[in-house]
Amino acid sequence: MIIIIILALIKTFFFLRIFNALSPIVTMLTNVIYDLRIFLFFYTILIILFSLLLGILGIGNKNIPGEFKNQFENLDEYPGSEYANVGLFVGNLLSTLRMSMGDFGFDAAILLDDAENIIYWFVWLLIVIITCIIFLNFIIAEASASYEKVSEQLMAFILSEKAAMIQEAEEMTFLDFKNEEKFPKYIITREMEE
Repeated sequence: MIIIIILALIKTFFFLRIFNALSPIVTMLTNVIYDLRIFLFFYTILIILFSLLLGILGIGNKNIPGEFKNQFENLDEYPGSEYANVGLFVGNLLSTLRMSMGDFGFDAAILLDDAENIIYWFVWLLIVIITCIIFLNFIIAEASASYEKVSEQLMAFILSEKAAMIQEAEEMTFLDFKNEEKFPKYIITREMEE
């Protein structure tokens, strides 16, 4: 279901390039995302790494013996209960992603023992410094540089994408409807001087 939604969104953006008002926005968005693919991949690796560290600590896990289990074992509402339906691993991923964006929830950390609490705050500090402060600012700077690069050659990108859409439309047309007059082998354009 999620894959269908993502593919439908991508295809919608693809068709929005037809309109002159939306073509620059969609072109810049797709090129900036393409330029950031390596950084987003690295960011995903960081989120998975830190979520595994939180999983080792057992934050919000009612299956591990301890004060958290004793206090919330029979209750429906507990710290981290919003992730009960997606599982502990995905819950830790989402929790780490929230921390990296600056949304902090410390309810489950209060119930850790002293040694685990020290480790938790050290991991929390690493998450905040590496993902939130350094890495997201680095991605923003890289996105700005990519935006500048694309905006310098925006018309060339737009014309290239329109030519690709024309080619795709011609490839989808049946051979019976193609003739030399309507579908010439080459398209020649010239810029008019003003």
